[in-house]
Amino acid sequence: LIQLDEHEIFTRDGFDVLCDVPISFSQAALGAEIEVPTINGRVSLSIPPGTQSGKKMRLKAKGMAKLGGYGFGDQIITVQVETPSKLTKE
Repeated sequence: LIQLDEHEIFTRDGFDVLCDVPISFSQAALGAEIEVPTINGRVSLSIPPGTQSGKKMRLKAKGMAKLGGYGFGDQIITVQVETPSKLTKE
């Protein structure tokens, strides 16, 4: 019997790895370069201007190794825009 524990950041869908990444309202509106976690370390991800919360972005070959050693799954990032509750003029 094999039992897998839940990971605090990642979930798995077949060979793909899924995770949510929070970004600020300004990063979503203006675009940004952010670092995101993968199962093999952090990588840079470009957030285009006007990104909406819930947008999915694919990191090719950053998922789980496929059986038999023939490639890797992908990592799917779901962007979660953190909307401020109190806005200032800035």
